[in-house]
Amino acid sequence: MQCSDLRYPALLALSFQLVSTASVQASERSDLRALRDQAGAVQEAVSGTTLPDWLRAGSGASARAGETLGTAERERLHRLTTAQVPALPDAQATATATPTQTITLLVSRALGAAALRDIFATAARPDMRVVFRGVGEGEPLIDFMRGIHAELEGLDPMPAVALDPTPFREAGAEAVPLMILSGPDGEIARVAGLSDPAWLQAQVAAGRTGDLGVRGPVEAISEADMLEEIARRVAALDLAALREQALARYWTRAVFEHLPTAREPRTRVIDPVIEAKADIALPDGTLLVRSGEQLNPLDRLAFGLRLVVFDPTEPAHVRTARALGASAGALRPVYLATRLNREAGWEGFRALEDALDETVYLLTPDLRERFALERVPASVEAAGRVFLVREHPPEEPR
Repeated sequence: MQCSDLRYPALLALSFQLVSTASVQASERSDLRALRDQAGAVQEAVSGTTLPDWLRAGSGASARAGETLGTAERERLHRLTTAQVPALPDAQATATATPTQTITLLVSRALGAAALRDIFATAARPDMRVVFRGVGEGEPLIDFMRGIHAELEGLDPMPAVALDPTPFREAGAEAVPLMILSGPDGEIARVAGLSDPAWLQAQVAAGRTGDLGVRGPVEAISEADMLEEIARRVAALDLAALREQALARYWTRAVFEHLPTAREPRTRVIDPVIEAKADIALPDGTLLVRSGEQLNPLDRLAFGLRLVVFDPTEPAHVRTARALGASAGALRPVYLATRLNREAGWEGFRALEDALDETVYLLTPDLRERFALERVPASVEAAGRVFLVREHPPEEPR
């Protein structure tokens, strides 16, 4: 029998189905850097006077004061930039960051939906991105994405919005909004309580850099650090139990290549000669095989295996497989199971390997088709320039 569709790689290596267990290692990540001490700067700025309510995070007056302050600040900045910034050609008439500068605006849903939508509208520019630290406690990521998408609906152009705790860690941020202007060498300036980049850019243009303090209402970040939350959830997992569950699920999901039992001895010949459909060349251009050329992979590499295919759920098959392996001589026996006992699970599988004193693999559809396997127990081995497929009626107990 000629099997013209055999491919050379299939005769040199077996694609066995193996079961592996992935192990998950969770490592503690470094703690957040300490929150920058801004109290001194704020105290100096107010010269000993009592702090207004809007400067205290979480204050009930925060939102009302923020709306008033934001409107007034934008109007003041408009007058400032109109009066003091020289006219620039074309679209550069407003104070914008240079192409080498970027603006990162750290936010939280604690700011409220209305404030976030205003922020998104202001941040719709190529040099700016809005960043959240994480999702709500127990909140699925997909729900967070849907919520943000709803706030972005109708905006054109769309701002760049990211979920990334890294800039929060680097800035030591605990209150938002926090706007950071950065250049090629790192942070240039930052300001808390404002979200319109015009003010920050005007300050940098005037030579003021570094931490420019709290200039508007701020709120404590309501979302946990995403990386810390992932580490916490992984640490809380019972990995041993999950491993056992995964292994147990294998036996209910495994697909087997079940074949009927052989009733009489039979030998068939598989001719592995193949014909190249196109030229085959090495990476350096050297022609290896010409189109139309026929070749036999057994001429290039010896097949030193005896494949033993059997049904381990039948004790007679196991005895026959053991005998075929013992009589392999110089050939190395490779045991291929057509099915396994689902009820016995891994204990039954280990007992089978102990009985054969060899590793047992599952028969794959590819191997079954390439060697035209029909009944088991069966053996496959090379004989000169062909393969012999022999069917062996199972050995009955004496």
